[in-house]
Amino acid sequence: MKRPGRNSFIGGIVALSLVLAGTGYAYWTDSLNVTTKATTGDFGVQFVDLGLYAQYTNETLQGGGWSIVDGIGDDGYVADNFFMRGAGAENYNKIAKDGSIDAYKKRAEGYNNVDFNAKLVDPSVIKKDVGPYVQAINTNASGQIEITIDKMYPGYAQAFRSDIVNVGDIAAKLSNIKFKVTDLDGQDKGNVDHMIGVAVYIDREQYKPKGKVDEPTFKLADAIGKNNTFTVGKVDFVRLSALSDKDVKDALEKNVIKCAPATDQRLDIFIGVAMDPDAEGKYTTGTSENRVVSNDDGKSQSKGIKLSMDLLWDQFNIGKDAGKGNMLKEQNATK
Repeated sequence: MKRPGRNSFIGGIVALSLVLAGTGYAYWTDSLNVTTKATTGDFGVQFVDLGLYAQYTNETLQGGGWSIVDGIGDDGYVADNFFMRGAGAENYNKIAKDGSIDAYKKRAEGYNNVDFNAKLVDPSVIKKDVGPYVQAINTNASGQIEITIDKMYPGYAQAFRSDIVNVGDIAAKLSNIKFKVTDLDGQDKGNVDHMIGVAVYIDREQYKPKGKVDEPTFKLADAIGKNNTFTVGKVDFVRLSALSDKDVKDALEKNVIKCAPATDQRLDIFIGVAMDPDAEGKYTTGTSENRVVSNDDGKSQSKGIKLSMDLLWDQFNIGKDAGKGNMLKEQNATK
């Protein structure tokens, strides 16, 4: 009887030899792949919904607030709801309700010849839908506002309003506001840079996140200081002479104002322009009762001046960097 174990053992060696031989003449290969896809976001902040002050009920003081201070009538001002056109897509960027500007000029007949306007410069359809401002209804937006007031006089003040929206993909922060005061179309400005002032207030639009009662705001008069202001209608206006070639970067570093690409992150900006009443006669001859004959009224009459105010925005993380890094530091260049 044959012993089976020997043949089986030899067969096993042959079979194993074939497997080992296979690794010698045919390599197996494989690969791993990493695919990285990236796109860049868009960055942009624009003005939209420009108008005379005020346009919405939350912007009024519900009695006693003003849109224009002109000294006409017993009150001497136009109520803050006089030009209010209210919400609705058909009203966006209409600076006042229909007929209200003509109504004001009718009111002012025999008292003044002031003319005023506010407009978006080179407007175009908003780049991205933000809250109620949508492309579908051709809402216009712009990076520049032009406000004009003609034939104003000492004691006159007027206010305007607009929304600031982020039409990009990255949150923006207001890093600086730069001011430049120049002659208007070559006109002699006389001393009106001392007599004309501006008020600027930037606020979060009805945005109160849970657990936070105060959102950062910007207050121009507070940033510049009381010594450079005059008051009309209980509002402090900063003299243009104090703003020439000035910025307010320090004030904004202490109070970071962010505008995020979200419907609840819009900002309101309110802008007022006024002329110092100057009853005491610091820049003019003042009142007839206390006339300062050494002053010259001609320095403030028939003059022109222009204020340029640039709101400068950075992306929200400018100046920030991670602390200690991570393991990827091991791949840093050594030469």
